[in-house]
Amino acid sequence: MAAFVLAQRRQIDRVLWRGRLHLGGDQGIEVSLHIGFVLTLVTVTWLLAAALFPYLFPGWEPGLYWVVATGVALIDSFAGLAHELGHAIVAVARGRRVYHISLHGLVAAARRTAGPARPRDQFAIALAGPVSHLLVACALLCAWRLLPIDNEPLRVAMGFPAISNFAAGLLNLLPVSPLDGGRVARAVIAWLFGV
Repeated sequence: MAAFVLAQRRQIDRVLWRGRLHLGGDQGIEVSLHIGFVLTLVTVTWLLAAALFPYLFPGWEPGLYWVVATGVALIDSFAGLAHELGHAIVAVARGRRVYHISLHGLVAAARRTAGPARPRDQFAIALAGPVSHLLVACALLCAWRLLPIDNEPLRVAMGFPAISNFAAGLLNLLPVSPLDGGRVARAVIAWLFGV
């Protein structure tokens, strides 16, 4: 039975691409892009280009809906990588070893060394992911403000992911498990009560 489950997991967990990122020194982090990433990218692009953008912004050239939708989907998809890199950079700075970052679509995960960590380290590592979303949102908002007002498609391509990253950052700060905010809350409780 275990062999069957493992074989099924391999079928579902198809890796399309693997690479390495170096955060300084000899430490390399393997990054893998799974089939779910591509399926999510295609689905979000299609929903935006075929349904949402024509409804919200009538009158664009048909191909423009697809170009803008692809840009929005790519920015939002790679914001998951920025989120996990935020965790990884702070974890490495706090002396932890990060081995792997997986991008599955709307979900990404980083694997790092386990073991006891000081509450302030747990707090910083957990907070880094949502903060990275908020930083991406701020950068996109700055770009949006600098764009010409008469270029609506380009402003939409910057504005939509700015809003979604701002929302993702705030949502991830909710003190509910398994969100990062839940990990932040546990770290604060551990620090306050010396647990």
